[in-house]
Amino acid sequence: MTASWRQRILDSHRADLDQWLEREDSSEGDEDTVDSERRAEWLASVREWDPEARFRDELTIRLTGDEAGKGGLRFSVGNALLKPLQDGVTASTDEDVELELVGISSGSTVLHVRPTMRKTHTEDELSDSGEPLEENGAEVAEQAIGVLFDAVKTVEAREDVTEWTPMLSSLSKLVSALDRFDLAVQLRWFSGDGSVHSSTLSESGKQYVRELRKTHAEAFARVQRNISGRVTELKLAGVAVIKPHASPAVSVKFEPGQITQVPWGLGDEVHLVVEERRRLTRNGGRTVTEYLFQQTYWEVGEGEFAPLGSPDVMPIDPPIRIRRELESGDQ
Repeated sequence: MTASWRQRILDSHRADLDQWLEREDSSEGDEDTVDSERRAEWLASVREWDPEARFRDELTIRLTGDEAGKGGLRFSVGNALLKPLQDGVTASTDEDVELELVGISSGSTVLHVRPTMRKTHTEDELSDSGEPLEENGAEVAEQAIGVLFDAVKTVEAREDVTEWTPMLSSLSKLVSALDRFDLAVQLRWFSGDGSVHSSTLSESGKQYVRELRKTHAEAFARVQRNISGRVTELKLAGVAVIKPHASPAVSVKFEPGQITQVPWGLGDEVHLVVEERRRLTRNGGRTVTEYLFQQTYWEVGEGEFAPLGSPDVMPIDPPIRIRRELESGDQ
């Protein structure tokens, strides 16, 4: 009798379990889906005590291959890989989003990167205490990373890259760096809301980029132009406005900290060479052109220019005069 009672209970629970399994999605979720659900559940529980809680946005770059090491990164590898990734993010947004390396872990080598934004503040953006107001750049950074991931996925799927033309130059440099060290790369974005997204550049995607170098050569070429004009604006954020004599003003961007190294003042007549770059607007689908400072030129003749530091334009040192010591009779 006891055995029969226990059996009825087991059968009842088994029936409930079968009904629950039928209602559940039995398809196996991918790694991103599983991680997103786990992080979202954890965040939901934390927000019961702190409604403003969120994860820290982070991009992980997983390198695999003999040169990747185990939790370490050689300087030669880092120099070759990180610049193209930064250029890809720069081309994906009209905001100043920079990538900051915050850690390295094993597996083979995983770089932990966080996006930062260079802030510029006007008087209207200052609080009553005179301190700059906190700027939330999470949405901007996530949009920039998302564009980069979409471009990588398009290349990986060998689809039409017309929309991502501004990204091709940096993707090509990334592929060249991976080829140089025989590495593969996987990118994962951990959003502040808990969601996780991945994008991988495999051998198939790298081969497609190599083919695009032949069919879209103009998209990979570095276009340099000379600009001459008067300096009308200088911004510590890294922008100088140059007004040529017979054409509209041009905004020239500088690498972080570089603008403080040029000996310019407002009103100065300058001659410089810039690199012309195209990038996507914030909402995507449209490209704009911007100019990145390369070097300064000096005028050495009528319509003739030479780069700063050229032997032809190096200033001549004045003669050195040694003051003769005064003799007793000269006093």
